[in-house]
Amino acid sequence: MLIYAINRIIQIIPVIFILSVLVFGFVHALPGDVIDTLTATDGEEDPEVRAALEEEFGLNKPIYVQYFIWVGNALQGDFGKSLVTRRPVNIELIERIPATVYLALVGIGLSIIIAVPLGTLAAVRRNTLTDYSAQIVSLAGISIPEFWFAILCILLFALQLGWLPSSGYAPLFSEPGKSIWYLILPALAVGFRQAAFTTRLTRSSMLDEISKDYVDTARSLGLSERKVIYKYTLRNAMIPTITISGLQLASLLGGTVVLETIFSWPGIGLAIYSAIQLRDFPVIQAGVLVLGIMVVIINLLVDLLYRVLNPRVGMG
Repeated sequence: MLIYAINRIIQIIPVIFILSVLVFGFVHALPGDVIDTLTATDGEEDPEVRAALEEEFGLNKPIYVQYFIWVGNALQGDFGKSLVTRRPVNIELIERIPATVYLALVGIGLSIIIAVPLGTLAAVRRNTLTDYSAQIVSLAGISIPEFWFAILCILLFALQLGWLPSSGYAPLFSEPGKSIWYLILPALAVGFRQAAFTTRLTRSSMLDEISKDYVDTARSLGLSERKVIYKYTLRNAMIPTITISGLQLASLLGGTVVLETIFSWPGIGLAIYSAIQLRDFPVIQAGVLVLGIMVVIINLLVDLLYRVLNPRVGMG
């Protein structure tokens, strides 16, 4: 297991390198110029001011030189300064990472709480009204785009009924009640679609486990149906569910830009969106790279966890 883990860690190094090249290249291929934004005036642009800003931020160097300088600094934890706020980028990201992780974890937790009982019930009561209803709900969840569902939640619960705030954020540990109040709508928007996938997966895994010989053996020994289902069958069926939930967490971390923008949730996604509007290249590069690395690391951990839960899987 240790050798396998070391090999997997080594394999992610070129992945992160390629990710850094793509992030840097695509960001610098974006149209527009942040210097134009910083020096925008009613009159003519001052060439000396432009030259000074380009020198300050290293934008007057060849693109490949800028890349190697950026990577070298990033390896030391220095992503430079924001071209707009002039604050260190790593400080801005550190301030926003907790909000993104908070939303993603609660969203995944909510999806599991909804999906596992629903998927299990659908499998146990296969081809009944309960099963058909669960399948219809899960199919609807898969079919509805997250951003559209988020907008519907705001229209219904915030604007129409006035039950919940449409935006806002409060730290969990300093203001727990207010934090949860602001979290409900974003977490619902995040968790609904993930719950739909997990419900279908749990149902499929349960049906597969129920058809195996050990279930018939347990029943023949006189064990109650409840014990057979919840102590033996569900435990084995949860292995792929836990794995997929980890991958969903990775996808949520990488896809928070739209939902955080809709709910004005102050995470990395909203920072990236604002930086794109202002052509703030250092923030865009660092934000996308950090999210990408988080996704890679979570995929690695999920891979290792799956092999711990299911030792029958080969380590090759």
